[in-house]
Amino acid sequence: MTAAMQTTVDQAWRTFQRRFTAETPKSRELTEHAKAVLPGGSTRTVGWFAPYPMVFEKGSGPYLFDADGRRYIDMFCNGLSLIHGHAYPPVVEVAERIFRSGTAWPGTSHSQIAFAELLSQRIPSHGLVRFANTGTEAGMLAVKLARAYTGRRSVLKAWAGYHGSYDVLEAGLHGQGEDPGRARLGEFNDLESFERAFSEHGEEIGAVILESVMYTGVVTAAEREFLSGARELAHRNGALFILDDCLMFRLAEGGSAQYYGVEADLTMLGKFIGGGTPVGAVVGRPDIVGKLDPNRPDRVYHGGSFNGNVLGTACGTVAVRDLTATVIDAMDVRAQRIRTALESAAAQRGLPMVTTGIGSAFGAYVTATVPSPVGPREDLGMSRLFHLAAVRRGVLIGDGNEFALSSVVDDAVADEVIERLSAALDDIAEELSH
Repeated sequence: MTAAMQTTVDQAWRTFQRRFTAETPKSRELTEHAKAVLPGGSTRTVGWFAPYPMVFEKGSGPYLFDADGRRYIDMFCNGLSLIHGHAYPPVVEVAERIFRSGTAWPGTSHSQIAFAELLSQRIPSHGLVRFANTGTEAGMLAVKLARAYTGRRSVLKAWAGYHGSYDVLEAGLHGQGEDPGRARLGEFNDLESFERAFSEHGEEIGAVILESVMYTGVVTAAEREFLSGARELAHRNGALFILDDCLMFRLAEGGSAQYYGVEADLTMLGKFIGGGTPVGAVVGRPDIVGKLDPNRPDRVYHGGSFNGNVLGTACGTVAVRDLTATVIDAMDVRAQRIRTALESAAAQRGLPMVTTGIGSAFGAYVTATVPSPVGPREDLGMSRLFHLAAVRRGVLIGDGNEFALSSVVDDAVADEVIERLSAALDDIAEELSH
């Protein structure tokens, strides 16, 4: 990008921020109020964007409503955690019943057993299930199990691969490099880099942990040969293969393992499996997950007051049960229609646009070539502009321009998304022409 073009983009960004601020005064006021008790007025990094994110008051189906009364089509689903949209009636019905009878008990419950059976049936490994409260906790447990099973302390993951807010698995993110003795790094879709890591540090690596689609930074799908090769490489070197399916369990009824035909030793789950409540899980081989059996003298300790709580497992059973192959296919078709229309609309306005991803989750970037998930990116200014333009036009997407459809996005809603995003591109083209 030329210096003159960068100046124009920066000016457009400032203009869009001023307009957004004028359109969302109550969100601005509430955010300023929140700063007295919340760092920056927020409680998590994802979802924050400049000048400030909206303050929401209600969600219903595919829509969110902010404090200023503005309606948004939710195309981010709280970071892919709401596969059936907001206040999904079957989940609401179950939640209301559970709240009247108790939400968390110290022992096993019928809903816990039923949900574990459903997850074990869905995932090709048909393994044992251990519940946690989030995908992050599932990652922590998977690493603990891998260490206990192999006797090795380190994991091998991809640069820019996100596996939750756990310091071991944050290596390769946010400017952090390798964490010797705990985390080694390879390049996503580059099996040779993983082979080199084993060649140099194989004696310490107890597990390879990968997503089928990297969703942080630039949405990047794994090549089939990479995932299967990484699994074979791990096993050849006495390590486990952990599949982080917190985000991409949506790809098929059996998640990424079914979609890619790669069976994992341990599968991490989170996000939407709680039906809008916080639930995480690890599903895996009985000889590994079985180490958590409290009857074993060599058991691995794993606590958690809310692990497998009644509310989460009951709501989760509904959410996963209702994500059928038919529903998944419909989401995928609508996602592809939006992607195609978005790229076409950008081209008609003289703007470059590429979309990446598979299924119902994708990314959109205002650039002529697919950005690298690691290293510097020339598209950040334009892509940031597109994000705020989309938000101003009533389409909520991730702050990195990530999209994710829910099952309640029907054809009419998809049409409205296309219409509103086309208007956002009009706003950008007009501003850049000044």
